[in-house]
Amino acid sequence: MTKTDLAVGVDRTGRGRARPTAEFALGYFLILPALLLMALVIGVPLAKAIGTSLTNSTFINPVPTFVGLRNFALMVQSPVFWEVVRTSLIWTGTVVIAQLICGFATALLLNRRFRGRALARSLIILPWVCPGVIAAIIWRVIDDPYLGPINAFLAWSGLPHPFIAWLGRPETALGAVIVAAIWKGTPFSTIMYLAALQGVSTEILEAATIDGAGAWGRLRHVIIPQTMPVIRVLVLLTTVWTFNYFELIYIMTQGGPGDSTQIFPTYIYKLAFDQIRYGAASAYGMIALLILLVFSLLYIAQLNRAKVLE
Repeated sequence: MTKTDLAVGVDRTGRGRARPTAEFALGYFLILPALLLMALVIGVPLAKAIGTSLTNSTFINPVPTFVGLRNFALMVQSPVFWEVVRTSLIWTGTVVIAQLICGFATALLLNRRFRGRALARSLIILPWVCPGVIAAIIWRVIDDPYLGPINAFLAWSGLPHPFIAWLGRPETALGAVIVAAIWKGTPFSTIMYLAALQGVSTEILEAATIDGAGAWGRLRHVIIPQTMPVIRVLVLLTTVWTFNYFELIYIMTQGGPGDSTQIFPTYIYKLAFDQIRYGAASAYGMIALLILLVFSLLYIAQLNRAKVLE
């Protein structure tokens, strides 16, 4: 090595390049057990599901026959598939947007100083920590046409025909389960947004106030831009969770009445365990997996953009 090489840190012998290679090899060796476990737990069931989606596996066909893409062709030709897609989009989009607005608004309120703020911050999380099955039962009672408090209030108000079967009518069932999902999921969004608001610079807020910015101006030009990384990550995360949510809809309506509240998870369950059509259920599962994969990749990209994974 020349003096110039020593000055700039160049190792012409190659020994400097060998150490990083050995460290990378050691790193992969150490995570090899975890990779093998993931391949066993995730890869094997996924490969099995892909294989089943290409067969006509049903209750009366215990020995599945390879049918290629026939299940997918029948699926896209079925009006039920497009109804499930439409309902899933309405369900996911409405719940995510409502949780964003309600959660951020509640976080702004809880970020202000008032008597009992600590108690309010503690109680706000209760709906989210409540198990999904319990939450679904609670809302089934609330929406009950004869015992529910909603209809009791309508009857007390003197409205005609107040005993509405909220979960028994196609035009109201989806809205009822969406309200329940918003109630359950908003507290988590509130806590996350509240944590993000703690990082908003008070100096910038004070400077904006001195410059004449009102509450709306401070929110639009200071608070939202500084919390936008958390907003993006949380929106993508709640989208994945909501799209894949199962127990709330299943306990409240089981996808009914008819198929008016069927989303991908509940309809896959119906095909697999009620109708025993494993091939068709796996085909629907593959479509749901592709949709979730898109949102998951966006979520990971946003984490990398925010340098969370570094």
